[in-house]
Amino acid sequence: MGAINFGELSFRFSSLDSTMNFGRLLARLGFPEGTAVLADEQTAGRGTKGRPWHSSAKKGLYVSFLLRPPAGFLHLLPLAGGLAAAEALEELARVDISLKWPNDLLFKGKKIGGILCEAETLQTGQAEVIAGFGVNLNHRQEDFPEEVAGLATSLLLITGKTYQPEELFQLLGKRFQFWYNKLKEGQAKLIVRRFEARLSFSPGQTLIIKEREGEVSGQFSGLAQDGSLILQIGQESKKYYGSEIVRVLG
Repeated sequence: MGAINFGELSFRFSSLDSTMNFGRLLARLGFPEGTAVLADEQTAGRGTKGRPWHSSAKKGLYVSFLLRPPAGFLHLLPLAGGLAAAEALEELARVDISLKWPNDLLFKGKKIGGILCEAETLQTGQAEVIAGFGVNLNHRQEDFPEEVAGLATSLLLITGKTYQPEELFQLLGKRFQFWYNKLKEGQAKLIVRRFEARLSFSPGQTLIIKEREGEVSGQFSGLAQDGSLILQIGQESKKYYGSEIVRVLG
């Protein structure tokens, strides 16, 4: 099968352990780029760092896309996904969405969604990526687990209206294909610049990030062309990939 529009070919489930897992199976079976997996609920949805992603039945959009990006662009994928999701949400509900590097969608500091990209490199050198999106649409406050209740929000809580996941899926597919094409065209500078413009923090602020060896504190300088985070630590400028921002100071 040749090229398809994102979401044109989709697999839909009332319940699934994880759209990421099923997407990986489709990749191994040779399904084309842009194939999507959707579930009304996930029983074992996951976010970054292996954390569970709460996926209440019919409360949100839970979708994964199969991608085969060129080598060297993997770190830009979460940024492209973040831009796509932010634009889709804004078009759907007229809300202002900001981004927390590398993969969180925020509304006034509260998390409304997240992006997870999992890559696997084949023997041929080709990368296969499953890009997953979890967005809170119709969650009420009591629908969130206690440990995230104070940190999360939904379109229902923001606007007082309910939304159909299918509406957001259609918008997301178009916007994600747009930004993915920009990525494949080598327009890293455009993607990084647009992502920086939506960041929930600014250059000069102090960030505390979590690394394997512990927490690191530094002054945010900006994002590099490859999508990495640049921190000024003392006299040294360092780049970080896929780290977790724990706190923003100043």
